[in-house]
Amino acid sequence: MASSVIVIGGGVNGLTAACYLAKAGRDVTLLCEEDSIGGMCATHEFHPGFTSPGVLSDTSMFREWIVRDLRLEEHGLAFEGSSKAAVLGKERRFVLSDDVSETAEEIGRVSKADAGRYREFAAFYERIRPPVERLLNNIPPNIVDPVSGDLLPLLRYGLALRRLGKKDMLEVLRLAPMTVYDWLDEWFENDELKAALALPAVTESYAGPWSPGTNANLLIRRVTAGRGFKGGATALVEALVSAAKGFGIRFETGAGAIAIRPGEGVETTAGDLLEAKTIVASCGPKKVFLEMMRPHELSHRLERRIVNFRTRGLSSQLLLAVDGTISLPGGADRAVIADDLDAIEKAFDPVKYGEVSDSPCLEIYLASQEDPELAPKGKGVVSVMVHYTPYDLRGGWTEEAGEELTRKVIRILEERIPELRDAVVGRKLLTPKDIEQRYGVSGGQIYEGEHALDQLLVRPSPECAMYETPFEGLFLCSGGSFPGGGLTGAPGALAARAVLNRRSRY
Repeated sequence: MASSVIVIGGGVNGLTAACYLAKAGRDVTLLCEEDSIGGMCATHEFHPGFTSPGVLSDTSMFREWIVRDLRLEEHGLAFEGSSKAAVLGKERRFVLSDDVSETAEEIGRVSKADAGRYREFAAFYERIRPPVERLLNNIPPNIVDPVSGDLLPLLRYGLALRRLGKKDMLEVLRLAPMTVYDWLDEWFENDELKAALALPAVTESYAGPWSPGTNANLLIRRVTAGRGFKGGATALVEALVSAAKGFGIRFETGAGAIAIRPGEGVETTAGDLLEAKTIVASCGPKKVFLEMMRPHELSHRLERRIVNFRTRGLSSQLLLAVDGTISLPGGADRAVIADDLDAIEKAFDPVKYGEVSDSPCLEIYLASQEDPELAPKGKGVVSVMVHYTPYDLRGGWTEEAGEELTRKVIRILEERIPELRDAVVGRKLLTPKDIEQRYGVSGGQIYEGEHALDQLLVRPSPECAMYETPFEGLFLCSGGSFPGGGLTGAPGALAARAVLNRRSRY
C-alpha cells in the first residue's frame, strides 16, 4: 500500500513529525522496527516484574507549543506541578526546582550569597529567553549560504538580540563560547550547586566543564526547560500514539526499514517495498546515510561529513529493582551526585584513554515514583545514568568490566542514599555498547550526535542542516538534527514544517 509519507522510527521525534504531517492532511505510515513504540523511551522488563522507563526520561524540555498544536492534553497528557532534583553532596543537601523562589531558599541553607545570585541568574535567562527560544523553535537559518538563502531570519534574530539591550546582548554573545566552569564560577561560590548546574551541559558533549563551548549547552537547557509531565516519558509516548491514531496514521511495528530508496519508498525487514514520495527518518544520520543508503548514492563530501559527525556515547544506565520505596530530600524524584566542577572534569579525563573513573558522576531517577506501573506494588525502579563511560572501553565491555562499573556505582549510591544498601533485589547495566544495540543509536550516543558547539547549529552536515537532504523527498528528524537530542519534540515538528514548506514537490 502506498502512502504519501513514510516516517521511519517510533520515537518521540518520529511520532511528532508523523502527527504534524497527518494533521496537515498527509497520508502517513509510521515504521517501527520494534513491536513497542517509543524509541529511547520504550519500556522493557529488566528483572522479573520490573520495567525500565527507557534511557531518556527527562520530559521538561518537550516544547509546550507542540503540546498545544497537537492537543496532547486531550489525549491524557498532564503537566507536573513542579519538578525537583536533589543535590546529594558529601555533607550538604538541597533541592533544585523550576520554582526560582523555592530554589533560592534551598540554596540559602548552604550559601546566603548564592541564594541572591541564583535569583539574578534565573532572571538573566528569563530576559534572554525570547530570542533564544525563537532560534531554537524554528527551522535554522541558512548560515552556510546566506546569500542564496533567505537573509530575513538572520536579520530578525539579530534584531531580537539587539532589543535585549547592549548589556544583555553582549553577555549572550560572550557566554556561548565559554567554558561552563568559568561561567558558573563567575556566579556562584558553592561547589555542589555549580556541579549540579553544569553536569547536564557536558555529559553528552564529549567534554568536561573546562572545555570551550560547553556553556552553550547550559544556555539551551536553561531557556528551554519547563514543566515535565505526570507519568514521565511513558505518558508522553502514550499521548503521542493516541494523537497519531486520531489523525489516522498507520502503524507498521516489527517491520523496520533496512533500505531507503529516495523518491520510491522504503524496503522493510519483511522484504516489502513500501512506496512513498516523501520519507522522514527519525533514526540518526549515520544510520540513514551509512546503513540505509547505497554507497554509490552518497557524494564523497557528504559521506565524509557524516562519518565525521561525532557520536561517541559517554553514558551508561544502571537499572535497579528495589524492595520498598526510596525517598529523596524534599520529595524529589531525581538527584545528582557530582561534588564539584573539578570532580566532573576528573570523571571525564579517563574517557579520553578508554577508561572509567573510580568516581563517576551520577544522575538518579526514581522512575516508579513517577510511573508506579513500572514496578510491583510496594517496590520500585531506580534508573541511574552513569557519566562518564567510554563506548570503546580499553579491553572491551566484558562481563567483568560491567560488574566492576556496577560495583563502583553501587558503592557511591550506598554512601549517599543508605536506604538502598539492603533494598536492591535486581540490577541491569546498559553500557554505551548495549544502548547502541538496544536502541539503534550510533555509538550509544543518546542525543544521536554530540552537543558540541560546532555540531549544534549546522547539524548533522551543511547539506542537511535544514532537515531536507540532497536526495529527493528524504528528510531527517532525529536528535541528530537541529536543535539536538533529548525529549524535545522539536526536530520532529520542525522537520514536518520543512516537508510542508516543500508541499508543491512532496
